Amino acid sequence: MKLARCRDGQTYFWAIVDLGDNSVVPISGGFRDWAPALCADPDALDGATGDPVPIGSVTMVAPLEPGGAVYAGGANYGKHLDELGLDHPTSPTVFLKAASSVIGPDEQIRYPEVTNCLDYEVELVAVMGATALDEDDPWAGVLGFTVGNDVSARDLQFAKSVTGMDVFSAKSLKYTSPVGPWIVTRDEIGLGQPDLEMSLSVNGEVRQHARTSEMVWDIAALLSYLDSRSGIACGDLLFTGSPAGIGHATGRYLEPGDVVAATIERIGTLHNTVGPRRR
Repeated sequence: MKLARCRDGQTYFWAIVDLGDNSVVPISGGFRDWAPALCADPDALDGATGDPVPIGSVTMVAPLEPGGAVYAGGANYGKHLDELGLDHPTSPTVFLKAASSVIGPDEQIRYPEVTNCLDYEVELVAVMGATALDEDDPWAGVLGFTVGNDVSARDLQFAKSVTGMDVFSAKSLKYTSPVGPWIVTRDEIGLGQPDLEMSLSVNGEVRQHARTSEMVWDIAALLSYLDSRSGIACGDLLFTGSPAGIGHATGRYLEPGDVVAATIERIGTLHNTVGPRRR
């Protein structure tokens, strides 16, 4: 099942995406009303939907419920660590991204005035559906997965800092990180750690290519790490790390007008264009 957050004028709603019928079917109630039940039962939405609406009449936005937190696992692919010259971690690394950094499919990636080195990172994003994490079965709390592009300002990230790295400035810039186009529910992907092909292209040229099974720490480990610290709640997003091939490794950063496509097998492709440099 594909779940999308949609906008019709000034009205936002969640819907089931039916690509065969080229429509979306609105879901009754708010995300936190039905998502926990859907985590436990793929048929939980039976009878809880409205009449189909043509896809062309709505705009799909980022699948982030208002008030949801955005977390990101870093240093989670070995070859990516190697290209950055970083040591391999002995435990998961997770940081908090500002929700204001998130944009949706086909939205323009903002090029902030504070950076000259805007970079890309394709990532599998897990979406939390349960109200709380089950310590014995972290997977049970995952509603599904979507595609993310953790756009990063490398000059800010690696600038001299008393803490060693300025992750906040690099990863939380407003309107820079696309997510979408929809959530594919966990029952469609399978139990346990997904093994999905992932890639990112810039202007049609493939820059990143890997499989989600290559993560150093699987999603269950990242969720358990988060839950033992800040906790993770229904509607939260978890970026799970990016593979090798980033622009920082070659000096080929994103430029205004670049068309970026992030694709994950069995989920979909997230298209965005880089906007003009802000001065």
